[in-house]
Amino acid sequence: MNKLQLIISIASSKQLLFRAIKIALVVGIILNLINQGEVIVILAFENINYYKFFLTFLVPFSVSMYTAVTMKLSFHVGEKAVIDATLRCIGCNSCLKVKKEQIIPFCEKCKGKTKWKLSSKKDNKCQEKK
Repeated sequence: MNKLQLIISIASSKQLLFRAIKIALVVGIILNLINQGEVIVILAFENINYYKFFLTFLVPFSVSMYTAVTMKLSFHVGEKAVIDATLRCIGCNSCLKVKKEQIIPFCEKCKGKTKWKLSSKKDNKCQEKK
């Protein structure tokens, strides 16, 4: 599975979608009331700027989805892996295969300075160390 497919599969999970929709509704309503509150309160819908109205829901939805997917694709020492993955240490380029729900360990070479990055299928350094 390439990185784009992985991102799409994570982003399309029901849990993340419902969370993003809830955030978009709450934030969108608040922002619309701040920006166009008078028009909405007096029900003068012909005066609503629909472009702004739509964006006040789209922006928080997009930000919520982006942060959720980014967090799912981050691999921090001591946390559980959310997917099966091959990781590459940013410090020393060593590779590590992890399974879903496995606790992510320190890099054997870097110890306390470990920062893991998801390795792509095209990453030759990780391909060699199978």
